[in-house]
Amino acid sequence: MEFLSLANERRSVKKYDKDYKMTKEEIEKIIETAALSPSAWNLQQWHFLIVTEEDKKEQLKKDAWGQPKVSDASASIVVLGDLNAYQRADEVADDWIEKGYMPEEGKAGLVDTVHQFYQDDQIKRDEAIRGASLAAMTLMHAAKNMGYETCPMIGFDPEAIRKDFKVPDHLIPVMMITLGKGEAETRERGYRRGAKDIITYESFE
Repeated sequence: MEFLSLANERRSVKKYDKDYKMTKEEIEKIIETAALSPSAWNLQQWHFLIVTEEDKKEQLKKDAWGQPKVSDASASIVVLGDLNAYQRADEVADDWIEKGYMPEEGKAGLVDTVHQFYQDDQIKRDEAIRGASLAAMTLMHAAKNMGYETCPMIGFDPEAIRKDFKVPDHLIPVMMITLGKGEAETRERGYRRGAKDIITYESFE
């Protein structure tokens, strides 16, 4: 699908065909596209908890305060931000060296710079949320391009999800996304602020 059409047609869909089952291959294709998202130093701060089994979706539904779309969708995805992504700096450096982006003697300096930058816990958290959010938007566009609907969600108890799904401490729930064959939204799109309302050129002074 041409991108402007895709962006215009993507909507947050709340009703899904509960009998429709996406294949594992389809879901993974969408995730692979999401993984093309940008991130600082290519650290890729995202991880995806994909819930497709009926009993697990019912548990996730409880953690999302009973919202029906969580269990009706083919998959409900918890988008997680990785607080420890900076620890992959060695992998990034090795890849850059292999591709000729950086000389081998630059590896130690790059790894040290990355580790120093992420010493601050607030930066770790901000970057985890930022990276996961970029991947989440790509995921939604990729799903729409394949004919599937999505809905991003913040209506859930992150600590309940952490407990019920044994989420490791270094992964933080950023948002949920329902994914499946949905009833495409036909209502007129809600109000959007125009460019003149959301742009300031050069400075606020």
